[in-house]
Amino acid sequence: MALQTSRFTAKKYAVSRFGSLGRLVFMLAIAVFLLGAIFSRVVSVWSLPSDLRIWFFDVGQGDATLIVTPHGKQVLIDGGPGKRILSKLGETMSPWDRDLDAVVLTHPDGDHLTGLVSVLDQYRIGTVFESVTYSDTATVRAFEHEMESQGIPRIFWFEGDEWNIDGVQFKVVSPAKNMSAKEDNNRSVVLLVTYGNTSVLLPGDATSSEEESYGLIAGDVDVLHVAHHGSQYSTSESLLAVVKPEAAVVSVGAKNRYGHPHPRVLERLSRAGSALFRTDNDGDVLLLSSGGEPSVQPFPLPF
Repeated sequence: MALQTSRFTAKKYAVSRFGSLGRLVFMLAIAVFLLGAIFSRVVSVWSLPSDLRIWFFDVGQGDATLIVTPHGKQVLIDGGPGKRILSKLGETMSPWDRDLDAVVLTHPDGDHLTGLVSVLDQYRIGTVFESVTYSDTATVRAFEHEMESQGIPRIFWFEGDEWNIDGVQFKVVSPAKNMSAKEDNNRSVVLLVTYGNTSVLLPGDATSSEEESYGLIAGDVDVLHVAHHGSQYSTSESLLAVVKPEAAVVSVGAKNRYGHPHPRVLERLSRAGSALFRTDNDGDVLLLSSGGEPSVQPFPLPF
């Protein structure tokens, strides 16, 4: 009887061991499948047929936009509220590429600036363009320390300044040099980015008090990156009547405590006939252009 019990125990152990091995093999197969799917997705990003790519990254409640020019130059506008931007850059840039031709800081609020500290630490940066503000926070000091320690050229942008790279034009439509506003939001660098007949307006967190000025300069645009994550104090009806965006992208965190995007803004955009994209609902959003009419589509990245 004891001998039979031993045999039964050995058989049970063997079955248990085989079961554990089977589960391990199954889990490994799932992992390989998922990694393969992710790798395939990332490779497909690198091979997308387009001259110009603009990524509106899903970084939560904050802004981060990557512009890739026809010859592969890369300009990052803002970095979001944390280190999530590093994953986004890792998925959209080749693994051996650690260079950004320029970084633009629209203004030093944490939801635009914080991620850039990590970016400056991990990437080689050609130039930093920014607005003149008077913030003195730990994050601002860390950002300035990274620039100084690496000797990164620093240029302050004002209305009328222009920069062209690979045929992509960056035109600053706000703030004016003589602006007396004390709010960092209204000192945001507001950019009009054009490539051929494609035009994109990126207002940072500028409020409606600045919209009359920069809206008239910008004129009709294809895509509006909605200011201040859809705050009710921006994206006025008068601005939309001037810039007439065919598509609007809201960079916003899911269930954020600010109630962004505000229902009034969504209603204004709807009345303006703008196709709406939201990073909280759609994930990452991608604009593609060969110089004509751009396409805008949700393109959620794996991480």
